[in-house]
Amino acid sequence: MTRARTLAPVAFAGHHFEIEVDEDFAVEQSAHLHSFTAELDPAQPCGQFTDIRVRHNRELFVDRATRLQTVWRVRVEPFRGEPYLWSHVGDVDWWRPDPRSHLPQDHLYALDASGRVHIVLRPDAHRGERYLLRVIREAVLRCGESRGWTAFHAAAATVEGHGVLIAGPTTAGKTTVLAALACHRRADLVASDRALITQNATDVVGVPLSIRIAGGTLSALTPRESMPPHRVLPRDFGTEQKASCTPQHFASAFAAKVRETAPLRAAILPQLSDDDTDLSIQCLDAQTARAELASACCTPDDEDWLHPWFAYRTRPVESLCAQAEQALDDLVAKVPVFRLAAGVHIPHLLERLADTIARRLP
Repeated sequence: MTRARTLAPVAFAGHHFEIEVDEDFAVEQSAHLHSFTAELDPAQPCGQFTDIRVRHNRELFVDRATRLQTVWRVRVEPFRGEPYLWSHVGDVDWWRPDPRSHLPQDHLYALDASGRVHIVLRPDAHRGERYLLRVIREAVLRCGESRGWTAFHAAAATVEGHGVLIAGPTTAGKTTVLAALACHRRADLVASDRALITQNATDVVGVPLSIRIAGGTLSALTPRESMPPHRVLPRDFGTEQKASCTPQHFASAFAAKVRETAPLRAAILPQLSDDDTDLSIQCLDAQTARAELASACCTPDDEDWLHPWFAYRTRPVESLCAQAEQALDDLVAKVPVFRLAAGVHIPHLLERLADTIARRLP
């Protein structure tokens, strides 16, 4: 029988995780997990935990995958663009990648009656360590909802202790603004693509996600250790092909840190365009600010996380809708909301973005 190792206790957004990994995969899994953990300002504990078991065994994987091919299943898409086949066998829910999809057929997920999540990997799984973070992010989002927090499609950073929410849809320029603040203001990283706002809009809390950076943004940064090279990426604005790095690799490239929480002091709504439009910033009135922030709000609906799967919701959707409405009211009442517009082809774009935002902070 494969020996297992219990990893050091870890928490994300105040939610505790107890993780057990097969011995031959423990070092690789632990290193990847550590690269997502915050170094400063941990969130207050929620008092709950999620138990996860990661198996890295060919015989086990083949046995379970073979059995699942013979049982009743239904096609589900819990995450945008990633269809799985769901089966309920005995008292265990199973998810396996739909064979007709682009997903690699090298992993299985299971949730048993005790609430323990199991990840079964084929030993040659490509970047098999990443599947654990999928479970962790799901638990973090569901736990945050239960605590009265609201999720936004947003990045976040701290500039001299001031938390800045950078909200907007894909291609709005969130990561470019984040990189600008890190490069030219040595801002600490809080969140890259999903952020939680606590009750009363007091703090912003990060959700563990990789930072995906376009070639154009990378090319504007001087080469830095731990950052991916930009030469292999297209520099076309709006391209979906991006490089990826972990939170700690991103922060260390700028001699910054990863913080889990920060006091919220401002919200930025970037609108970058594929031209040379000069940079402008405008403080929005409450009604406009609320409407634009609402379009970036992920509670209770999310363009990516379509249906909870590893961690079930504990509150009805109606309650979560009311919670999101209150969060929007609190945001526009407590922090200034700025629309930041610029063409990506203007000179010194990153430096000018960083300076413009810093001048608007308290």
